[in-house]
Amino acid sequence: MNSELVSRIKETAQKAAEDIHTAVPGKIVSYDPAKGQATVKPVMKYTTKGGNILDYPQITGVPVVFQQHMGQKATIGFPVKPGDGCLLVISEQSLDYWMYGQETGTNLKFDLTNAICIPGLFAPANSVVAEACEQDAIIADVSGTRLTIKSDGLIQADCKKFVINASDSFKVNAGRIDLN
Repeated sequence: MNSELVSRIKETAQKAAEDIHTAVPGKIVSYDPAKGQATVKPVMKYTTKGGNILDYPQITGVPVVFQQHMGQKATIGFPVKPGDGCLLVISEQSLDYWMYGQETGTNLKFDLTNAICIPGLFAPANSVVAEACEQDAIIADVSGTRLTIKSDGLIQADCKKFVINASDSFKVNAGRIDLN
């Protein structure tokens, strides 16, 4: 009898856990940079109680993560476009208070509508990331225009045009500039 009870408890717990969302891959459908929110389509399927396999619906109003620090005075921004891959992290509580500064009376735990989008999840891997790992460098590459910062102190810009805007005088110490 004890083993049957333990088996039923495990079965009940397993069924409950199947409805808890934590993190899933997704694709950006649209992005509103003024709001910092995206519409995202989870890239996974679910099975209904009737046995039908369906796509998850789009999720709207999903906040998008960018590296921002110092009260948003230090930010790394990049374009977010439809079709971009992302990781949806599902909050264990409603995001309403964080997003709007007030409770809205929702009590949705681990619900897909409380997702946060981290852009940049793609399969297969990107060759630029592989190259950065090989060179022990940070590489910013936009369609071949590239800035490489290497661990030995070298900063290399591969581009058609290079502009420096400086409000004070600009000096190059022990450096070189090659012009073609």
